[in-house]
Amino acid sequence: MKKSKVILAVLITAAILFLTACSTTIAVKTLVPAKVDVSGYKTIAVRSTKDETRWILPVFWNSDFPFDYSVNSRYMGYLRISSRLDFNVSSRITEAASSTIYKAINTGFFTVLEPKLTDSLVAVGEYGGNVRAELMNKKVDALLTTKVADLYYDEKIIQEYGFSATDSVTGQKYTPLYFYAVQRYALTFFYTLTDVENNVIIASGTFTSGTKEEKTLLGKTKNAAGDFERSSYSYIPSASSLFSNLIKEFSDSFREELSPHYKTVYFDFMKNKPEVKSLKKAYEALDNEQWETALQLFADEYARSNHIPSGYNAAILYFATGKTETALAIANELYTKRGSTDGLELYNYLKRLSASEEAANRQINSTEKSGASSSGGDLVGL
Repeated sequence: MKKSKVILAVLITAAILFLTACSTTIAVKTLVPAKVDVSGYKTIAVRSTKDETRWILPVFWNSDFPFDYSVNSRYMGYLRISSRLDFNVSSRITEAASSTIYKAINTGFFTVLEPKLTDSLVAVGEYGGNVRAELMNKKVDALLTTKVADLYYDEKIIQEYGFSATDSVTGQKYTPLYFYAVQRYALTFFYTLTDVENNVIIASGTFTSGTKEEKTLLGKTKNAAGDFERSSYSYIPSASSLFSNLIKEFSDSFREELSPHYKTVYFDFMKNKPEVKSLKKAYEALDNEQWETALQLFADEYARSNHIPSGYNAAILYFATGKTETALAIANELYTKRGSTDGLELYNYLKRLSASEEAANRQINSTEKSGASSSGGDLVGL
């Protein structure tokens, strides 16, 4: 791996890091594994995303924004605007997708080759007749390919009725009409992760956004006579900008699927009930984020009096400072010896987080690849 061994060691060892907190809650970052077993894959090459939809050549580029049947023809002249489906929407989508996916899985635990470099390696391999050999020569363990499997975009101008209003000149009651540009859009990705050496597909999957909607006010009728008033702000985004922003929402999905990463968990501290007056300084330490001070005070009180809130809070702080075994021992004792169901819930939760961290470290440190035996031939999933 080309990452600094010192930095990686710190990341692996300090698997629990503090975030901001308040007096009743603490946020802690914990290490979790990828959903796909990426054990043994130290170098992952990311290909540029491909678009295999009809949007490579938009069918109504450079046309007018269409009207919904509901729009009163009297106002159509005020509302004529060009389609927001830009001609280069396909290339902008694939560029945004390639960048987003690369950054999402490049969490620092593996070497990740950026799309331009990967594409050049694949091109050299295709020219030489053996993509697999070229990637193996560059020490690539896995190849990630992605494509836009489905893309939906629709736009139209619609008319809606507002609430009853009063004409400021005539005093006559009227129902204003509002005119909107509505853009609906959706995107589906398909990915394949291939074991280069063994020439098998490690995993494949689909991510879909569901249909999103952007609604922009164009204007409205301003009086009982039905005179049109244009909106002072009516910027309508391009289709490519909508999709580029939408693609960013897939970042977490790709990270969770394909790379060990940190996630934030929240712990609520137990209140001082039954009250122990001497713990005032411990809770003040929580307010001031003086974790070591608070930990020592809670741990001392629990050892002295078996005060359940003190033991509970000490267990949380032990876990947050990386002393997982001590945290588990106290949480287990709160239930088995003190009868605290809150202690049991905390123990089970800490066990799950600890197991998750261990699984993530196995993925990071393992030298044995999770892929099956070789399938032969040139690279599958390409």
